[in-house]
Amino acid sequence: MLKRWRSWQQDQMLKLKRICKAKARAWQIEKFLPLGEFGRYLLGGLFLSLSFLFIFIQLADELLENELVLFDQVGTGLIRSWDFPHATEVMTGITMLGSAGVTSLIAGLLVLALAARHKYFREATAIVVVLAGAGIMNIMLKYGFQRDRPNIGSLLQVSGYSFPSGHAMIACAFYGLLAYLVWDNRECRRLKYILVPALAVLIAAIGVSRIYLGVHYPSDVVAGLAAGAFWLVLCILGLQAVRHYQEQDRRQKERLGN
Repeated sequence: MLKRWRSWQQDQMLKLKRICKAKARAWQIEKFLPLGEFGRYLLGGLFLSLSFLFIFIQLADELLENELVLFDQVGTGLIRSWDFPHATEVMTGITMLGSAGVTSLIAGLLVLALAARHKYFREATAIVVVLAGAGIMNIMLKYGFQRDRPNIGSLLQVSGYSFPSGHAMIACAFYGLLAYLVWDNRECRRLKYILVPALAVLIAAIGVSRIYLGVHYPSDVVAGLAAGAFWLVLCILGLQAVRHYQEQDRRQKERLGN
């Protein structure tokens, strides 16, 4: 009987130590990250966005130093060597999915559908912000760098500057946000395992199509993806911040009401 009592006592002491350690860790996290779980989310998101920004800055610096020639030649040669039936038609169709017209149409339909369900008003606003912001940012960057488009016999008639790729940037930001919203939505538990990878493949395919059609250098596409990902992460952090503070406000009102 005494042995059992001592064994039980030791078990309780171990449990107490674990609880104390867990509380100590939580206190340390709260000390350095006063926003708690959202603080950790914010810190991780900022690190990720700065990583994408670093990639873009590196590419921009190498562009200004004229050090992207070999990378662009190898990448262009590899992708344009692909040969399969109706390749040009397929790539043209894929590239259209990253155009301003198509993405704006999809965004408009989604915003109307989400706005009709009042609980998704924040998500509808995020779609508008991410698409409009990516478009405006891309125009500013293009006019800032003013890189001419490839002169290698393009399969599509286009105009304007080349760096960074607008299709890649907008596709990454817009379809990336859709992937995040699907993954974050509890109503899409099974569907998200299909839609999220499909959207990721679509983003990559749009970037590849721009190189295949001869309207962008590979470095334009990579820079566009990096800039789009940077803007995407900032928009997701903004959406999470709105959710966090609205939830805090709701809880405070509930406490006052009680």
